[in-house]
Amino acid sequence: MAELSELEITGLLNKIRVEYKALSKENPNLFKLLPFEERYSQVLKARVSIAKFLNDEVVFLEQLKAKHKELKTKQEAAKGETLNRIMDEQEQKLQKYQKNDFHPLAKTEMRYFYGAMLDFVEKEIPALTHIFRGTPEMSLFTDTFLVIERFGLSRKGLPSVRANEHIKALLDSNGNVSKIEQDTQAILKDVCIALKNMVTILGDCIQKKRISLNVVAKIDEREYLQSARLYNGKSFGKIIEAVVQKAGDIIFDFRMDSIAGFKR
Repeated sequence: MAELSELEITGLLNKIRVEYKALSKENPNLFKLLPFEERYSQVLKARVSIAKFLNDEVVFLEQLKAKHKELKTKQEAAKGETLNRIMDEQEQKLQKYQKNDFHPLAKTEMRYFYGAMLDFVEKEIPALTHIFRGTPEMSLFTDTFLVIERFGLSRKGLPSVRANEHIKALLDSNGNVSKIEQDTQAILKDVCIALKNMVTILGDCIQKKRISLNVVAKIDEREYLQSARLYNGKSFGKIIEAVVQKAGDIIFDFRMDSIAGFKR
């Protein structure tokens, strides 16, 4: 093998050192510069062919890079499998809610959330309204009910006010995933905070004995059929307990407990 000039040796040494330093940031266990420097020192002391040494080192470094690439590919595949598993587990958790395909661009999570809130507004809100109607405490729920119903109240099967706004955001996004996610998270956050506030108010009403928990519900079936079927004949206390449980489930299932500041 032809010997190298000092300039070629310097250039090759620098190239190898730069690659070791750069790749060590990605895999410090695989790419170690110090052993290379020690091998180089031994070659200088032994006065053997530097050209052959550098050639062998280049081949060895390429083998390390191939191994590194293989490991990265496996790691990315594992991450993908993990992410897919998490997403599958999350969707399984949401499948207890009725998914509403209100728009093809809406995220799967949002379709389940919309279905969950349509159901909540149809069943739980009328029950709470029945319990607190005509009491001073009813005014405490005004803001929370407004946020919840703005997203979950559908008239004649048409999308709710906030769902319509989301559809517009989807269309205006032109497929921009970041913009879609931003509006999705805004809805989840606002509604779940309202649910959390509602639960807090209910707890305060019970603690301060502002409501008679033993009264039995008689919800008007003509006006609120689903709510009446679910809650008529149950005591106010049992209804509030069920509503709190359902609101908490929604907050946790859609991973909004930390953002909403909700703890059971």
